[in-house]
Amino acid sequence: MIRIGIVDDHPVFRLGLARSFDREPDLQVVWELGSARPVLDQMLTQPVDVVLMDLNLGPDEDALGAMKAVREQFADVKLIVISASLDWDAASAARAVGANGYLPKELSVTDMVAAIRGLSSPNFGRMSFSDLLRTRSDNGHSSSLRRGLTPRENQVLSELRRGRTNKEIAQRLGVSITTVNKHVQQVLKKLNARTRAQAVAMVNADAQGRPYR
Repeated sequence: MIRIGIVDDHPVFRLGLARSFDREPDLQVVWELGSARPVLDQMLTQPVDVVLMDLNLGPDEDALGAMKAVREQFADVKLIVISASLDWDAASAARAVGANGYLPKELSVTDMVAAIRGLSSPNFGRMSFSDLLRTRSDNGHSSSLRRGLTPRENQVLSELRRGRTNKEIAQRLGVSITTVNKHVQQVLKKLNARTRAQAVAMVNADAQGRPYR
């Protein structure tokens, strides 16, 4: 039995993932959290074999710090980043603190389950950090659309890809709605997109290495 802990601030996503995993005879979701702050205490009371964690958990959240703390106390646990976007800098930072791999949220449940089952393999999963970072080096177009954006603009774009409104983004980032509006307009301008939906579609297509239509 593979015991799993999930850390993500979107309750619907957590619930859907937990229900999907619980249908598998060899997977058990032991706990799910909306914040990184209680992760270490949770591990001390209810250890798991795999922790799936989103790095973008909102203001005052330190997912990387939580991953590092878990890695220092639980050497054998598998730490997996789950993300709505291909954020190369965040992936590299997570790898540096001891994360084992990366799984995009748009990955099918079947593929995600297969990746988790493959954790014991020395060549963990086809979406491991080594594959992700090699793709960045060998295939520059993967992040070409986002390369001209500032770190904050990339953060706002990631939130747009999650379907969040400007008000929700402002609350998560701890800034005013006016500031978010300005960032969104800059993102659209730099991507040469007319609407938020078009910007998201363009970036999703680019991340998958296919032309936007």
